[in-house]
Amino acid sequence: MKTKLNKAILLILFLGVIISCTCNNIKNSETKKPKYIFLFIGDGMGTNHVNLTQAYLKSINGEIGYQDLTMTKFPISGTCSTYCKNRLITDSGAAGSAIACGKKANTGVISFYDDLNEGESAPISIAKIAHANSMKVGIITSVSINHATPAAFYAVNKSRSNYYDIGLQLPESKFEFFAGGGFKYPKGRKSDKEDLYDICMNAGYNYLKDIKEITTFTKPNEKILFVNPVLGPEADMPYEIDRTEYDGYSLSQIVSAGIDFLDNENGFFMMVEGGKIDWAAHENDAATIIKEVLAFDDAISEAYNFYLKHPDETLIIITADHETGGISLGLAQNGYKSDFSLLANQKMSSFQFSTIIQNYKDSNSAYNIDDVINLANSHFFIEKLSLTDYEMDLVNSAYNYYFHNKTDLKTTQIGNLYGNYNPLSATFINILRNKASVGFTSWSHTAASVPVYSVGEGAERFSGNIDNTEISKRIANIMSW
Repeated sequence: MKTKLNKAILLILFLGVIISCTCNNIKNSETKKPKYIFLFIGDGMGTNHVNLTQAYLKSINGEIGYQDLTMTKFPISGTCSTYCKNRLITDSGAAGSAIACGKKANTGVISFYDDLNEGESAPISIAKIAHANSMKVGIITSVSINHATPAAFYAVNKSRSNYYDIGLQLPESKFEFFAGGGFKYPKGRKSDKEDLYDICMNAGYNYLKDIKEITTFTKPNEKILFVNPVLGPEADMPYEIDRTEYDGYSLSQIVSAGIDFLDNENGFFMMVEGGKIDWAAHENDAATIIKEVLAFDDAISEAYNFYLKHPDETLIIITADHETGGISLGLAQNGYKSDFSLLANQKMSSFQFSTIIQNYKDSNSAYNIDDVINLANSHFFIEKLSLTDYEMDLVNSAYNYYFHNKTDLKTTQIGNLYGNYNPLSATFINILRNKASVGFTSWSHTAASVPVYSVGEGAERFSGNIDNTEISKRIANIMSW
């Protein structure tokens, strides 16, 4: 009897040790926090933007299917809903606010909440929370740094259009690294205010345009405002498809420099926006979208390479604020036929070709449709585009409307055909994408869900179907903030 009792006691003790070890392992697993957090936001990037890029890469090699990108190789994937508080179809201000702060906002605001319940505190962006918890913070974008999505992480404003007031809050954040595009309206809309760049420098930011200079700053309290040396009219970086001609740095180069600068013993939080995916989608410019998604994916690769060196300390999340353009891979008039490799024939963005057409119009008093077609074949297309009679009618119609203000189209038809863009540029884009079999349902945003990809410590929290307000909440939960 005594022997049996001793065996029972030993068994109980053994089971207790196993249970204790298991609980400790679960506890350790639950409480493990990533030291480095990357949040990538492909502005306007729906699932079909990604699929189009994948199918294009296969197509140019004469293959059928979808070639993996870095982001699509991530082990965890899901989808994210994007609606805002007062509309099903959101804008970047409300969507960026929801992602950054974890609470639905009205369209057009920047992390601004004026309808809080009694006793309810205004939500704070995940970047500010990370900074308050001793992590360094980097905000990177390919559009202006005071544009809606990046602004949602460091500013609060009732209107995304208050660019100057938003810009004033950048140095107040004390975030260590801002990079990519410059300030839109750096002296205000009337150019009557103190320059935002001067304000940032007076606040201790090193204002740089040469990426090599970033490596010279080694002190722990240094702060950098890096602006791409080549900017567009809205303080944006050039489209990737135009960068060979207009120079400037790539998004991936900036992310790489940012990682080196921010790396420290307390870790960092980095938000990276591929902002011009959205702009290209607004223009229904399929070839430019592809190049922007690839540039965005290259930037993700920089973070992934860092993750491979620190797999137990890094979390990478990729999503979008909304879908733009309503892309379809296939068109009714083409049936089941498609050839996305035809998009490789485009050598500049629709935006850039619009500038060429405008310059032609401004420098001539007499116009000729043959000149316009020659401009397209010499600047816009790599190989001369063969036009059917129907396509030639489309070019003629756009030519007469743009150069002579003559059209048989109704206002709604004009809007459907050209949006708010150059009619000729929009027409050549339309002809090329139709040949490839890429369709668009809108010149604006849609309510479609967007993809979520993640890898690293805590990545499993971002699987399945989630709402955009869950992004920052789940990061905070992982970090126990």
